[in-house]
Amino acid sequence: MADFKRFGLALGGGGARGYAHIGVLRVLEREGLMPGAIAGTSMGSLMGAVFAAGHSADKVQEVLSQTPIWRFLDLNPLGGVLNFAEVVRLLEPHIPRQIEDFPVPFGITATDLITGTEVYFRQGDVFQAIRASIAYPGAINPIWVGHQLLADGGILNQIPVDLVRFLGSERVIAVDVTPLEVLRGQPRRKSWWEQVFRRGIDANPIQNAYRAIEIMQIRLAEVKLAVSRPDLVLRPKLEGIGLFSFQQQGQAIRDGETATEGRLEEIRELLVIETP
Repeated sequence: MADFKRFGLALGGGGARGYAHIGVLRVLEREGLMPGAIAGTSMGSLMGAVFAAGHSADKVQEVLSQTPIWRFLDLNPLGGVLNFAEVVRLLEPHIPRQIEDFPVPFGITATDLITGTEVYFRQGDVFQAIRASIAYPGAINPIWVGHQLLADGGILNQIPVDLVRFLGSERVIAVDVTPLEVLRGQPRRKSWWEQVFRRGIDANPIQNAYRAIEIMQIRLAEVKLAVSRPDLVLRPKLEGIGLFSFQQQGQAIRDGETATEGRLEEIRELLVIETP
């Protein structure tokens, strides 16, 4: 007979890549390995909320597939692209309103833009915490919570291993869904005419800004993981899946399953306590 050490999941941010978390949990469920605590950043906070409410991976996929992606878009150019009221409408029937009421201990990270410090939510309104945590710079506006102006948790803590430990986990499995994909191909050389009169015709400053933010977050996450030291890190492949590639959720889920299946022996060795 075998018992399992209490373990928690640290679910990283990464936009559409976060669908890989569903694949990770699906494999763990199949093996009878259920986390005793969950913490999430950005997309990981949204996924983690449904997991921590006690739902299966299949249920999470079903819930998040109920509404077409365009319903979550805010067409107001000053609104920051996200219609969060639609997110609340989607999740409200499935999760508790207060973080402390979740059956699985749960935490969410955000970043205070006023003080430049991390913020951990372990109680209070879960929708307020999710809204803060997913406020990706340049895409979704930050929100005021008291005297704090809160934005994406991934600015400072992309994979919240330390928060999972605060929630009482003996072992921590981190799920990193922001691999640094090396861009392939070089832009063609412009003629002097294009350089002078058509400068920027094949450049996208918004895309370049997102790429710069992504690189900074990934490099900072590497430092945080070196300090917080999870017991195991799962890194789904997620090749060709960008932050906003929500139409590729199926591939992201499969990549999460593949990454977890490939490490099952290590996971069992990490978590199983053999008893006479």
